[in-house]
Amino acid sequence: MRKLWAKFVAWLYAIPTDKRLHFGAGFLIAAFFGLTFGMDVVIVPAIFAGVVKEFFDSYSGGESDWRDFLATFLGGLLAQAFVALNVLLY
Repeated sequence: MRKLWAKFVAWLYAIPTDKRLHFGAGFLIAAFFGLTFGMDVVIVPAIFAGVVKEFFDSYSGGESDWRDFLATFLGGLLAQAFVALNVLLY
């Protein structure tokens, strides 16, 4: 079991920090809207935030990366899964 955990942690740290931060931001944005406004479709604000961020990166002369958007989307998707589970259970 320790070897499996070590492999999981090694895989997790192989993901660039930037992508982990985008994932966390997508999750937090979606969770915020779900908890604050009681939204059932919390992935929409996460998608909006990811699109706006990448547009701003492109517009300001920075590097727009679709993988950043994907990480933000996946974080929002995880929060959406929690909301869906909550709706099913209650």
